Amino acid sequence: MLLYSPMEQYVIFPIFSFNFVINNVIFYLLIAALISLAIGKATLRGTVLSNNWGILSESLFRTILKMIEEFVGPKFSIYLPLFYAIFHLILFSNLLGLVPYTSTPTVEFVMTLSIAFTLLIGILLIGFLTHKLYLLAIFLPGGTPLGLIPVMVFLEVIAYVFRTISLGLRLAIN
Repeated sequence: MLLYSPMEQYVIFPIFSFNFVINNVIFYLLIAALISLAIGKATLRGTVLSNNWGILSESLFRTILKMIEEFVGPKFSIYLPLFYAIFHLILFSNLLGLVPYTSTPTVEFVMTLSIAFTLLIGILLIGFLTHKLYLLAIFLPGGTPLGLIPVMVFLEVIAYVFRTISLGLRLAIN
């Protein structure tokens, strides 16, 4: 396969067609997930001595756990598997893009925005289940006059949604 333009690597084309279509972006995403699973399986040999993959996996695990405990709080370290899985997915998707004639799945806006909005909805659902209506306090700055409360809540919700869009687009653009 010969590329005539640098933009040809971003063309989406079907690889397999069954009742559903697996295109090149989904194929690269599946490869990234398989690499992540292979590294996880390589560390689960049941021995005390660790190999290089085990050291890599454990250092990534401890780094993400430390970040969660520092930024979110040690009480919420139960969400480590979620953050760890998303981190691995994005890491190996981007590393896969270093292989010549491949494209990263994270270059697609649909993928990055779907991850961002899924996490947004999940975080809001967990917040409502945990804090009930007190979660709405994050949309209201302290000391807001009573007449401005509806306007401020509306503006803060819009800012919250656009922050999610911004972070999702930033991943795809970079």
